[in-house]
Amino acid sequence: MGHPSTTIPRAILSTAIVCILAGVLYAADQPIIPAPPPPAFGDSLRIETVVSQVLKTNDKAAAARYMESAATAKIGPAGAWDDPMLMLGVVNLPTDFKFNEDMMTMKMVGLSQKIPYAGQKGLQAKAARAEAEASAMDRDETERELALAARLAFFEWYYQECIVEDMKVQRGLMADMVAAATAGLTADRADQSDVAMAQADLWRMDAEILSMEQMVDEARNMLCALMGLPTGTSLPPPAQPPTAGVPDAPDSWIAAANVNYPVLKRMERQAIGYGFSAASMRRMRWPMLELSAGYGFRADMPMEDPKNMVSFQATFSLPFFAGRRQGDMARSMEMMKLSMDAETVQMRREVAAEIKTLHAKAQRLSQSLALYTERIVPADNDAYQSMLAAYAANRMTLTDILESAMTIYRDHVAARRQAYELARTMAEIEKYISGPLAPTPAAKK
Repeated sequence: MGHPSTTIPRAILSTAIVCILAGVLYAADQPIIPAPPPPAFGDSLRIETVVSQVLKTNDKAAAARYMESAATAKIGPAGAWDDPMLMLGVVNLPTDFKFNEDMMTMKMVGLSQKIPYAGQKGLQAKAARAEAEASAMDRDETERELALAARLAFFEWYYQECIVEDMKVQRGLMADMVAAATAGLTADRADQSDVAMAQADLWRMDAEILSMEQMVDEARNMLCALMGLPTGTSLPPPAQPPTAGVPDAPDSWIAAANVNYPVLKRMERQAIGYGFSAASMRRMRWPMLELSAGYGFRADMPMEDPKNMVSFQATFSLPFFAGRRQGDMARSMEMMKLSMDAETVQMRREVAAEIKTLHAKAQRLSQSLALYTERIVPADNDAYQSMLAAYAANRMTLTDILESAMTIYRDHVAARRQAYELARTMAEIEKYISGPLAPTPAAKK
């Protein structure tokens, strides 16, 4: 038998080893819970799906919804009456604490209640409801800002992808130029410098494609962050966004903004809330009414049978000092209401000016895009085909052909950028006139 000083540590060590092995076996036997799969988007990613996913998963939208719920929860307590007061006690108790020694000794129970007859509680509830509605407008504004950010990120990703495709088409033209220059060199219609020039332009285009592909990755990663997806999540190719229509005049947009823009609606609700708060404070200058009632139990006395007693009381406060204070606070809230009304009027002017500016910009971008797609790009293609035939017939230099090819490329990219700017402008307008999940303004043309 070993010495106790060595036996006890060995037993502890053996027990620990057994526990560790049991824990390892138990963990190995447990099923592995897989990570939640990414949402299914289908063969292509539509902009409506992106906006819906952002509003569902972005934490800024969740925070705004929590704030709206918190403001809504304040409506009930704001209009609730004060709790009744229960009174328990003893009156006219002798110093020897004998309850049946004096006939005037009574055990008292009473109840009192403040009556808000002036109506200030109802006005306070209306002020809290207006505050909750203003918080709902804050939530709507947050969702519209997130929807705008999602649309802008989607547009940046989509149109940069289109530019990459244009670059690859342009690279094909550059490769044709290299082949044409090589054929001309073989037929003694060109020299080595033409081949080197065409090859340099081809490599330059390869470098630009790599740079643009990096920008595409950045835009896609930003979109993943907005959608609550891990960076680098594989997304289907973006679908072409709907075409935006621009009305002849911005009046319909301005009218829609006056009704739907959450900033204006929030300011209106805040002004209404200030008005209710001012009215409530004016009502609180009235005398406060408190009703109370009590019942006194009297102990039986020798040779006496005293009666129990009841009491009723109505108490009115005299607001000599509180009335002035409440009046000053009411005037302060009234001034805040007037201030908010003035800010609302100015905000309407600024919104109208911004919408008119965006409308004019959208009209010019739409006209410019039509010029590129309907006239400039087709003319470039026709000119390039003619010049390519002339070069094959040795009637034009390679430098002119390369310049024509670069012109086609620049015009294609310019058309894409015009379409991108038009889509951005329409998304900014949509923030004013419709909700985050509403159809694009194109459907309202």
